[in-house]
Amino acid sequence: MSSGNPQESAVNVKPSIAVGRALSLLDAFLDAGHTMSLTELAQLTSLPKSTAFRILGQLTASGHVIRNGNQYRLGIKMFELGNHFVHSRPTGLKEVAAPLLGDLFLHVGATVGLSVLESWDVILIDQITSSRSRIVTPVVGGRAPALSTASGKALVAFLDTENRERAVAHHVRQEPSSSRTVRHAGRLRSQLVEVRENGHSWACDEFSMGMSAVASPVLVNGRPIAAVSVSAATGRFDRAKAAAAVLRTSRLIATQFIRARELAQDYSTSELQWDIEDEFDRVS
Repeated sequence: MSSGNPQESAVNVKPSIAVGRALSLLDAFLDAGHTMSLTELAQLTSLPKSTAFRILGQLTASGHVIRNGNQYRLGIKMFELGNHFVHSRPTGLKEVAAPLLGDLFLHVGATVGLSVLESWDVILIDQITSSRSRIVTPVVGGRAPALSTASGKALVAFLDTENRERAVAHHVRQEPSSSRTVRHAGRLRSQLVEVRENGHSWACDEFSMGMSAVASPVLVNGRPIAAVSVSAATGRFDRAKAAAAVLRTSRLIATQFIRARELAQDYSTSELQWDIEDEFDRVS
């Protein structure tokens, strides 16, 4: 007998080969570059060129991909879809955080970022930097191993014990991001304890040589929904100033985010109460 829950029934749906191939072609742009040839896309996805060409034709017709000769790039439709992501919507996390990130940037004079946790990686969803920055910063939408970054440590530290252990176990099995990446499980656990005590994390050359960062989690109902970070060249980093600033900013974002949700609820015609689980997936 069916439970009537569409999410449960979806689990039993057989995966579509065609859909999987289309998604693999779109994903290839994440790993390789903005513009690629048919040959490159076919090689990256292990698809026959004829199959890749046929699917790319359908994606071009729908506006998800743009073709210029034998070169392909993502279409404006993908930008539209991305901006319907929950964090990008009006009164969403990015909009609430943006002015506070701007204030932080003016205060510290270094690159400022906002990241969220996805599985055991962090994804940068917003960033403010300067043309005079001496470091190569990740692009918005970029992904990095969580425990190689200050943002990831700030987020993982405030997970429950089981998920912290899972994050550490996953991290020590992966290839290091740099020669300074912490690989020792005991040391990582000690760092995460310090983060919980101090409210901020620190990473020096661990993700990229020559770059240091400090970060603090945005805690809503005790749950880390995002991390605010400040990054700069290692030799030019004022850790104490940055730590105090990100801690203050992360707390302000949390307060204003909760207020934005309350106001949205007050003016909503729906009787459903806002649930953080609707906006931020559980760690899996």
